[in-house]
Amino acid sequence: MLMTTLLLGSLTAPQARAQDAAAHKAWMDDAADLQDELREQLHATAGDKAADAATKIEKILAQTQAYWAAKQAEDVVKIARESRTMATAIATAAKSGKMDEANEAFAKMNAHCNACHGLHPEKR
Repeated sequence: MLMTTLLLGSLTAPQARAQDAAAHKAWMDDAADLQDELREQLHATAGDKAADAATKIEKILAQTQAYWAAKQAEDVVKIARESRTMATAIATAAKSGKMDEANEAFAKMNAHCNACHGLHPEKR
C-alpha cells in the first residue's frame, strides 16, 4: 500500500490520468468478457453462474461509477449507477431461477452499456 502511494504520488498529473484511463480500459475489457459469460450462462439457464457473472459486472460498474464521478461526468455516472442496479437485478433473478426476468434486465443493462459507449466519454 505504501509503495503504491509513493508511486502514485510521484506521478505527474498527466501520467496519473493515463494510468487511470488504462485501468478503466482494463475494467471495460473485463466487463465485456463477463457480459459474454453472463449471456452464455443465461442462455444455459445456469442461475448461480449467471448470478456470479452479474455480481462481478456490478463491482466493475461500481469502479466505473467512481471513476467518472471523479471526472464530474454526471451523465456517465447516471448510466453506470442505473447499470449497477440492473446487474444486481440480474443476479437476484438468476439466483432465484427467474430467468425471464434476468434476461429482461440483461437486455436493459446492455442497452445502457451501448448508450454509454455511444457517448464516447473516454474522449473527454
